[in-house]
Amino acid sequence: MNEDNIYWQRMLKVSGAMALIGFFGLLILAVMTTLDIGSRWLFGAPIHGVNDVSAIVLAVVIAACVPANLAAKQNITVEFLGNALGPRSKAFLDGFGGLFTLAFVAVMAWQFVPYAIEVTNSGQTTWVLKLPISPGWWIATALLLISVPVQFVIVLFDFSRAFCSRSDV
Repeated sequence: MNEDNIYWQRMLKVSGAMALIGFFGLLILAVMTTLDIGSRWLFGAPIHGVNDVSAIVLAVVIAACVPANLAAKQNITVEFLGNALGPRSKAFLDGFGGLFTLAFVAVMAWQFVPYAIEVTNSGQTTWVLKLPISPGWWIATALLLISVPVQFVIVLFDFSRAFCSRSDV
């Protein structure tokens, strides 16, 4: 993969910004949890609703990091066969591995859609604060749906490296 490719750089920046938003949400959850623990310890009383907010935000935080993980190719790979067969074979194997990852991400995103619809139709809320949980699931679903084209681009880059003899692809 050529790190100088402008489309690649844009994808990395957008997915990185999404992950940054996710990490900001995680920071908020950590602060809330710390304050809740401190309140329990100092005053013997929890902050009501921390678990409610955590239940909504955690799915969004995780889903926000998926596109960046895929774009940066941070998934676990076993490369000994590809390394032994050479760069073109490695790129071809990376492409096939990317296809399986694409299928997995697409199925996962596809399954989030009916769940988000079900949560919306049922009007589910959190226990204490009675916050609707459907917005969080729709945001997580949208983030996972964004992951599908990100992984598709990765597959295209991997296969282009396998089929093109140029080293600048």
